[in-house]
Amino acid sequence: MTKQVQGSLVTTLRSIADEIENVHEWSQASKSLAQERIATVFGSARTRRGQPAYEMARDLGAALAARRWTTVTGGGPGIMQAVRDGSGETLSRAVRIEIEGEVPETVLDSARSITVGTFALRKLLLTHDIDALFTFPGGVGTFDELFEVLVHQDTGRLNRFPVVLMAPEGERMWEAWLRFMDEHLVQGGLANPSVLSGLTVATSVEEAFAAVADIKAEEAGREEVPAYAGARAGLDGLSV
Repeated sequence: MTKQVQGSLVTTLRSIADEIENVHEWSQASKSLAQERIATVFGSARTRRGQPAYEMARDLGAALAARRWTTVTGGGPGIMQAVRDGSGETLSRAVRIEIEGEVPETVLDSARSITVGTFALRKLLLTHDIDALFTFPGGVGTFDELFEVLVHQDTGRLNRFPVVLMAPEGERMWEAWLRFMDEHLVQGGLANPSVLSGLTVATSVEEAFAAVADIKAEEAGREEVPAYAGARAGLDGLSV
């Protein structure tokens, strides 16, 4: 390992260590302001106003707020801004990271928004202690976040919650992706079928909520997936 790589690793680890206490305090304070249920929404920062995905994300945010769900996003433009447009300031939360060219139109106050220095911490805050995940089409960042959830759930490091793939009008990304996952990974013996068991595709906001209700009802009849090695899958004890 080169000195340059070692330096980069040390810098990242120090950044995480320096931020942990602040991140934990913000998480607890933010949750104290939240309603009973919390949803995270992933999606592209490049989606524009007027596009079907943007309008669908805004409608989803409004529907979540109407049901008194608190909604968490990455705080950026695109899908993240659309959800915040719909959910409103009070029920919105944002976990931001500085990315060149990705400037949000609106920024929430410090009680509802936090900026972290590493993607690892950002994903931790976005995926733990939530009740559902809604994922819109996106790029490598969106898939990075989605795959992290799938891996952690399938290996028992994260309790299972509904994962809904939002498919706006004319969008066929999830159809192609699920076919790839099944044909090349599951049938090829490279992934367990359980990786895809908690996924569902919704072509409307109404379908999305129906899917969450169905999955919640199904999982209520099964034993909850335990956290890995006895650790709690959450932020309360900083054990993940």
